[in-house]
Amino acid sequence: MSSDSELCILRAMDKILIHPATELYFGCNVLHKIHELCHGHRMCVIADEAVKHLVQPTLTIPSGEKSKTREMKQKLEDQLFQAGFGRDTVIVAVGGGVTTDLVGFVASTYMRGVPLILVPTTLLAMVDASIGGKNGVDTPFGKNLVGTFYPPKAIVADLDTLKTLPERELANGRAEIFKMKLIWDASIEPEDVLKAMKAKIAVVEKDPKESGLRRILNFGHTIGHAIELVANFEIPHGEAVMIGCAAESWLSQHFGYLKTAIPFPKVHWKFDRKKLHQAMMHDKKKAKGEVRVVCIDRIGHAMEFDGQYCRAVSEQDLEACFAYMEKTYG
Repeated sequence: MSSDSELCILRAMDKILIHPATELYFGCNVLHKIHELCHGHRMCVIADEAVKHLVQPTLTIPSGEKSKTREMKQKLEDQLFQAGFGRDTVIVAVGGGVTTDLVGFVASTYMRGVPLILVPTTLLAMVDASIGGKNGVDTPFGKNLVGTFYPPKAIVADLDTLKTLPERELANGRAEIFKMKLIWDASIEPEDVLKAMKAKIAVVEKDPKESGLRRILNFGHTIGHAIELVANFEIPHGEAVMIGCAAESWLSQHFGYLKTAIPFPKVHWKFDRKKLHQAMMHDKKKAKGEVRVVCIDRIGHAMEFDGQYCRAVSEQDLEACFAYMEKTYG
């Protein structure tokens, strides 16, 4: 990451207001805001085991995508009931995207909804998972197929939590930053954490419930999510999205929209085509039995397609894409 002076773009007391009325606290040394934001409420902190040293958690969950299940949601709910947490509770989720997605889902349905604060501790969670109010869990049929739209009361993004992350984890977050560069703002660079966050905020504010424009945030995800499922989640989300962005950029060229090839960092492709097809049939953008993908016509601009912001892709087109990926990155 960049130097401390570059990272601390905002001071600890600065905040940004996100629609609808979510406060974003961004900078270094901002974790103290959690207690201030929970004043007058009973606080329940649910943390990923890997970051429990940052806070004093009430409950912990195992690290990794395999915790993001309906069974884990029920387990957390039972623990909350057993501990006597009521409607005066504020639930605080501390961890990466798995934690914010899962715990956000719990908060959205527990007692029919209690206030939620997200504390993303990975770059991926900061620039993507924590923003926009989408919560959910995975199923054997695909990622994030069960969930809710439930905006948090606040997001507390403390850049100090990124300093000890391994390079592979930072690369996961940079993949989502690169995606924002491709679909929204060509000036975004790999270290532009706040700029990438503001870009996603801008998209979400225009389309909170993903009825149109917000679908562009799924660029790289139709194929990326399928890769994660086929690989049994042994490939991190960011890596899968980067592979998906490379593949869906090629499709954008294949359809004649993107005129110049985009250079991608070295990605690896070795996946069963039939299984990828099957996984993509559960993608949330699918309509009338057809797989749909987001396309770009230049860096920084996703295409509209009559307000749909994604288009159908045939099995033949996908086969051609898979053949290209195997030849280029296999």
